[in-house]
Amino acid sequence: MALLVHITSLDNEKRIKRSGIKAGPSNVVFFMPHMKEFLISHQWAREIKRFGIKNFIAIDFKISTDEMIWFGRYNEDHQKTTLGKAIGLLMSAEDKLGYEFFIERNITPKELVKFRKIPKPMGWRYEPNAHGKRPCPCPMCIQFGGYKTSGLKEHNEEEMTRLQAKQIVETSNNEDELSDAVRRLQGKWKRESPEYLERLLTFTDEYLLYDLVELLAEYRHPLTKKYLRLLAASDDEDASQLAIGYLRKYNENS
Repeated sequence: MALLVHITSLDNEKRIKRSGIKAGPSNVVFFMPHMKEFLISHQWAREIKRFGIKNFIAIDFKISTDEMIWFGRYNEDHQKTTLGKAIGLLMSAEDKLGYEFFIERNITPKELVKFRKIPKPMGWRYEPNAHGKRPCPCPMCIQFGGYKTSGLKEHNEEEMTRLQAKQIVETSNNEDELSDAVRRLQGKWKRESPEYLERLLTFTDEYLLYDLVELLAEYRHPLTKKYLRLLAASDDEDASQLAIGYLRKYNENS
């Protein structure tokens, strides 16, 4: 038997205790093995938060290691194998982030072990980008990615240039578009002024603010500390903690 974790909304707790965990639209239940590394077992909580879940619970349940399940990384082909073998593959992986498990059946009430509140979602922050990857046959990917749906065509878009990203930052009010632009600007040390980013400090989207902190940390300019201090006072706990961490590094190196 293996102890596994399924993450869902606190609002579903009573229904699940009564009826078990029902398979979703793709006829699968998503779960992760219950491991010593808390982050690994709960790494998809932040990604799930993007679907509107505010209050999380983790549901521990037990099934046989002989059960057939789907296993793989989010951006690679999934394989159908026994749960025991899949757990072994995860344990031997050098980087355990990004792996996911699906089972093609409901989880019965008798298989449920424990309900736990998750104080803080963690793990992946963005929807995995599988652009350019060969379609995965896993039923979860078929449903959400639209792969293997008749008539579906993959659209190839030109990569956003840094100039285009900066123009978006300066003019757009679309938070998803701004997040993409901010991430495109990350990756290099910068000595110029980050003043063009100041308007983003007024936005409240948690993902955008987190990205903004990481981008600001790449700047070596007096305004950087000012903006990081403002973000350190943010209501968003993740962005605030990240900003505080970078401010400490600045103080240590100054």
